[in-house]
Amino acid sequence: MADGRPLPSTLPSPVDPLRLSGKVVIITGAASGIGRAVARLFSSLGSLLVLTDWDTQGLKVLDEELGASPERITVDGDLNAPGTATQVLERALDRFGTVDSVVFAAGASATGRLSEISAAEFSQSIERNLDVHFPLSQAVLAHFSKSAATGAGCSLVYIVSKVAVAPSVGFGAYPIAKAAELQLARIVALEGAAVGVRANVVNPGAVFEGSRFWGPQLRAEKSASHRVAPEDLETYYTQRTMLRVRVTPTEVAETVAFLASPCSRATTGAVIPVDGGLPTTFGR
Repeated sequence: MADGRPLPSTLPSPVDPLRLSGKVVIITGAASGIGRAVARLFSSLGSLLVLTDWDTQGLKVLDEELGASPERITVDGDLNAPGTATQVLERALDRFGTVDSVVFAAGASATGRLSEISAAEFSQSIERNLDVHFPLSQAVLAHFSKSAATGAGCSLVYIVSKVAVAPSVGFGAYPIAKAAELQLARIVALEGAAVGVRANVVNPGAVFEGSRFWGPQLRAEKSASHRVAPEDLETYYTQRTMLRVRVTPTEVAETVAFLASPCSRATTGAVIPVDGGLPTTFGR
């Protein structure tokens, strides 16, 4: 009790070691890829979910897959549109009374050399991979600044990318937007600490399973640049890692779950790579 807070009276249940059951979690970009994997995992752990995406149909499919439940709501819409982020937060608060965590998984791929893409393509990548996270981040900070006296806190987890610290040629503005997203998370960690808001980053490496990121155009470009057949591209990315492991959305989601949970209550401002081991992404 050195910090004035009582120690937990019981150990976590082995069924729910992360203590995420009953926790209210907002997940952006939930309709596909890593966001979808996060939604599936948190649902299995008994979390109360607020799922949001601009892909209305994809969100509907996910909702049906998870099964009808009063412990989950969906909110479709573009988080860059005025009022959408506020609506998502208000829906969560109205339904569940609080928010324990927000997982920022929304994003979109971009290709092309910086010297060749148009100003519109550059702006679109910044909008979809950086700007999309600002309104909800700001809304959460504002909410907990007002409710700090209650002792409530919140964990924000930003799913960024290994290119934020180790950029690659041919991704256009994507590495720039992702590096800025990483800095956004750090600023949120700095400003949020005083009101119990933690912010951490997960940097996945190449994740192919269930991903819209690795579309036909990007696969073709990377196949050509690495001089491997398109069907061998995933193997190429796996073999260049230190651990020689294939990174899956579920593995990324498991790291997100730790950072979202009370088990990481003493961690903020961290950047955790989930990339199979790439020396270029080591912390420095």
